Amino acid sequence: MEWRGAVAVENLIVNWRSSMKLFKNKKGDVAHPWFALLIILLLLAVAVNFIPSGEYTRVAVNGRMVVDPDSFRSIDKIYSGIGNFFVSFYEGFCNAAGLIAMVFFVGAGFGVVKRIGLLQTTISAACIKLRKLPFAASSFIVMLLITSQGLFTGVWEMNLVFLPVVIPLFMTMGYDLMTGAAIVILASCVSSGCALASPFTTAIAQSISELPIYSGLWYRFICFCLIFVTGWLFLMLYVHKVKKNPVKSLTRGIENQYQLLDTENVVFTPALIRSGVVFLLIFVYMIYGALAKGFSFAEMSACFVAMGIFVGLTYGSSMNEICEMMADGMKEMFLAGTVMFFAQSILYLLNYTMVIDTVIHFLAGLLEGAAPMVSAVGMNLIQNILNFFVPSGSGKAAITMPILVTLADIAGVTRQTACLAYQFGDGFSNFFWFTNGALIAMLEIAGVPYQRWIKFFWKIFLAFLIIGMIMVAIAAQIHLGPF
Repeated sequence: MEWRGAVAVENLIVNWRSSMKLFKNKKGDVAHPWFALLIILLLLAVAVNFIPSGEYTRVAVNGRMVVDPDSFRSIDKIYSGIGNFFVSFYEGFCNAAGLIAMVFFVGAGFGVVKRIGLLQTTISAACIKLRKLPFAASSFIVMLLITSQGLFTGVWEMNLVFLPVVIPLFMTMGYDLMTGAAIVILASCVSSGCALASPFTTAIAQSISELPIYSGLWYRFICFCLIFVTGWLFLMLYVHKVKKNPVKSLTRGIENQYQLLDTENVVFTPALIRSGVVFLLIFVYMIYGALAKGFSFAEMSACFVAMGIFVGLTYGSSMNEICEMMADGMKEMFLAGTVMFFAQSILYLLNYTMVIDTVIHFLAGLLEGAAPMVSAVGMNLIQNILNFFVPSGSGKAAITMPILVTLADIAGVTRQTACLAYQFGDGFSNFFWFTNGALIAMLEIAGVPYQRWIKFFWKIFLAFLIIGMIMVAIAAQIHLGPF
């Protein structure tokens, strides 16, 4: 199949280095995150006009719209004009509204928790305890706790609430900004890629493949252990390098919002204890709701609103003071909330010009006639690429799994292996592609520019990619089942 989009992609790669110069100011620091994303959106708005439009037929299966893998057809090219470019901002904002709202309400809740001193006092107390442990132990414990949440809920985006806690904690213990941010984001990456029982990725993919829900858990757990330890060891190597030579810190010279905390005069007043108990009850209820009740962004946002109000009241603040604190907290989240609509603006242009199905059809065609192990690894690589175009895990499952299942059956690959290839391809690259709004929000809350994050992450991403391909190849070889 002739694909003119390859020309556009090649031009983007050739011009990428020169384009990156636009993202820096005269001092060489990374410019405003909106500016970088605006350039990327503009490049994509041009590139989609070089990719043919096409579509698959969607059919309803068990109440879910999935793709008929034999239904692809080319259609008359739909072009994106200057008007679509500007409309994409509004459409992107609307499509990202749920996550944007949650980020703002996280800011509102934590705005109160920070202003009354509860967050700082708690972190200082934790720092006193953790500083007695070597970094290897403290980082392992914190990463494992954060990872555990996403392994079973699939809502790794919720981990952004840990950033305001973990970053100042490890900075106060003497580590750089990237270390605290990486502990949270790497943990989220591992939980996203190795999701043992995610209702949004694992369950949907296996349901479409007609597999028993959450089957193959033992194999995914082995994969999780390998990948978690690999990520943790990579973090250890970075910390050792920076401790030996602080100049090698990837966040050196970045002005950040987090301050070192006083660990000498830590006092929990009766008011802080009362408000701390309320905070803990609401936070535990939110985790329970995410695990057992399937809380969406709406319910989690409600928890943070309740947190701000009730924590403030039990501390002794007036409603007017609480409103001021919540408003200040939301202001701090403004950039983190708004950068996400750029990712959705890109997806709007891709959907409007109807090029996503063309890309899927082209990539799927590359696997036709390949050997079983090659097909399995190829499926994994295809999912990594498609994650740029369709960051939604559940959306990508509905679009691609019917096609992968057909390819797997033809190539002699088990459907369980196809699901594993999808899961790895979806999970890890969530933390590489800038079209994932939740990643951009995490980086903005952490105060780490995307370019600095990629400079840190690309090596471990490559390691995750290789481990994933090896485990997918082994799954194909042993005929991981039940079928």
